[in-house]
Amino acid sequence: MNDDTGEWLLNSSVAHIHARSEGGPRWDPDMTAEENQSASNLIPLCNDHAAEIDDTPEHYPAPLLQEWKRDQVQECLDLNRSWPVEDSQAAEIAAVSFDPSQVGLARAGATAVVTAVRHSGLMIESARTQRRKATEVVDAWNFARDQATRMMPVFDANGERLRVEPSHMEIAPIREALRLSLNEATTSLEEQIGPLVGELHAVQAASPQLGRWCNWVEDAARHLTHTAGLWSSPPESDDENFSEAMIELRRAAQALADAWRGGTASEPPLRRVESASGESAGEREGRLHRELLESAKPWSRVTHREYEVDLYAHLVQAAGRVCHLPDLPSLTTLDLNMTARLAAGVARNAADATFRDLIVQAGHYRPLAVAGFLLKHLAITAGEANRPELRESAHDKAREILLAEDWRDSSTWIENQTKILHLLGWTAGFSDFGHVRTTVEAALNDNSALLPELLAGITQWSETLDDGWGGVARGPKSFIRRLPEWFPTSLVVTMIADQIPEAKPADQDESERHTYDLHRYASQVLWLATGNPPSW
Repeated sequence: MNDDTGEWLLNSSVAHIHARSEGGPRWDPDMTAEENQSASNLIPLCNDHAAEIDDTPEHYPAPLLQEWKRDQVQECLDLNRSWPVEDSQAAEIAAVSFDPSQVGLARAGATAVVTAVRHSGLMIESARTQRRKATEVVDAWNFARDQATRMMPVFDANGERLRVEPSHMEIAPIREALRLSLNEATTSLEEQIGPLVGELHAVQAASPQLGRWCNWVEDAARHLTHTAGLWSSPPESDDENFSEAMIELRRAAQALADAWRGGTASEPPLRRVESASGESAGEREGRLHRELLESAKPWSRVTHREYEVDLYAHLVQAAGRVCHLPDLPSLTTLDLNMTARLAAGVARNAADATFRDLIVQAGHYRPLAVAGFLLKHLAITAGEANRPELRESAHDKAREILLAEDWRDSSTWIENQTKILHLLGWTAGFSDFGHVRTTVEAALNDNSALLPELLAGITQWSETLDDGWGGVARGPKSFIRRLPEWFPTSLVVTMIADQIPEAKPADQDESERHTYDLHRYASQVLWLATGNPPSW
């Protein structure tokens, strides 16, 4: 017992009398492999003595250890003989022992527990191996940083030498190598979770009271898989999360084994609930969306996974919820484009008839941007899968819905505001710029109130990142950097003069004096319409 915590701890291990491999303590070259691994060559020892007899084998020859083992066996026999069993206890033991169903259930449960613990150990070892690969990449990254710092000394006002970052060209392949290494680690562990969870279900079927420990092992395995795909930023040294995740899985597996044996097992932690304390509705929605995308990423890493109907449906629903997000670098991992791409990846191996149905269904989704992005990625996925007919079907459906859209309807502009450039650009690709220009002019002439929606729809977005390694975005900004080739410039300039007479040509900096976005956008359009280049 630990004197400080009061916990019972295992302080013993099973040691080899003759070493397992050549060069080890008391190695016997005349022993066969079977003899070396047999019980006769094993002896239980406390951890301190186990280390001591291997560190100083000259003081602990094999005959001495064999004598110790004989004494241990004899002591065990003496204790067994001194343990009286009452008749009622013997009858109970006999009843259980000779009940075929109980014997079979116990054997099945024991096998499942052992297998689950083995799978946990394999996951830990696999994670450790994959992490070494990522560590080598990070070491190369830090070597490049150190080299850049030595070659280009930079000092602050106090004379302290500053860390110099290598060029983007030098770091880009290293960053990509790290990304691939972390993805490989995640994929490897994801493939191992299935067998582990299957064994855990078998354990719960044989012994329902172990459900809490099984949940602990499963949660720990999934957490390890998640942390295996992450690295601290900046990537200087590994953080503690990954090591703690491996330790947690090892603790959970050991506790499951202890609970199965009926011994003193560590209590599982409380399982995390879906909504964290203090989490706002927006934060919860964002978290659930990220978790949904994470669950679909295995389909983007490999090409053999079967089509998952429910997962595809959830992704399509989620696409509608993120349709409004602007095209910002910090949002590329969870925006409409990514969501649609992952949905198409999940559908990759759907049967031809099913895939065609998905194409037809995609054409009916609204907002229009959801249909457009989904059809785009269904076409790309079909092409990658060497299914040219399905690729053409997706293209045909995209052409059909884009050319048929009624741009006189204000809801079309409002619902798709952050994706107008994509949608009208694709429409021009299926027809020509003149056709789109005529369509937009007709919409403006029919409904002049569409001018603000048009100006907001052609904006681009930018943001400044703290660094090149996933820094938090600050200051997202919308502006009009260029006028699309389909843009009806003459008509819009006339409408601005009528509806926003206070707007004057101004570049991005000058236009900041306007309080309202509409006036800023109008000023930038007038600046570009007069042939001035963007000043940013």
